[in-house]
Amino acid sequence: MSWRETLGVTPSAETPYTHNSQNTQNPTEQANCADIADSAHRDAEQESSKLLEALADACKGLAITPAEVKLALAAEDIDDWRKGAISADTLAAFARLLVQRREMDQGKRPEHYTEQATCKHCGPIWLWFSGDVLGCPWCWNRAADKPIPRPCSIHCGDCNHFERINHPHLGHCAKGEPEAIAGLWDTDRRYCERFLPRPQQTHNDQPRPARAETKR
Repeated sequence: MSWRETLGVTPSAETPYTHNSQNTQNPTEQANCADIADSAHRDAEQESSKLLEALADACKGLAITPAEVKLALAAEDIDDWRKGAISADTLAAFARLLVQRREMDQGKRPEHYTEQATCKHCGPIWLWFSGDVLGCPWCWNRAADKPIPRPCSIHCGDCNHFERINHPHLGHCAKGEPEAIAGLWDTDRRYCERFLPRPQQTHNDQPRPARAETKR
């Protein structure tokens, strides 16, 4: 079988000129390439439609659309789904996670975040377990300057946003949280979604005592 038969190219009915035989095949070959491209486009549309159908099942009962979930998928994720490496349960879990992340961005606590924990960078937080952690899901809110719901009240004086004035106890909130005319009292306890703990000084950060000069 010749290469033309393999590619489905139909020989021209006219007798080609020997000095221009290659050019007489161009129109037919171009048409064949267009057919291949059109077929590939139809396959891509069908694949996209099947993915949206799968995502529609994953989004049932959730406040998110299949198009929004598809937009959040990376190209590698779509390729894994095409290969069957991502199941329907995984897509559903991913859709639920996107909804949860959206609510957390709005400062809402997920229902299963029932325990009080402490993040080194965020301070007191809600998690699904208690204890101290070096990082947490609320760190995304902190980095994006979004509110973080608190399981307890805090001291303004312990907050990184507390700007002390020329007074031993008074200061102002750099984030514009409500305060009295005179300002905020550093030892007052209050609920604040903008609280961020002050960076702790390490041993190396502590000021060194001045050396006594030796007399010669």
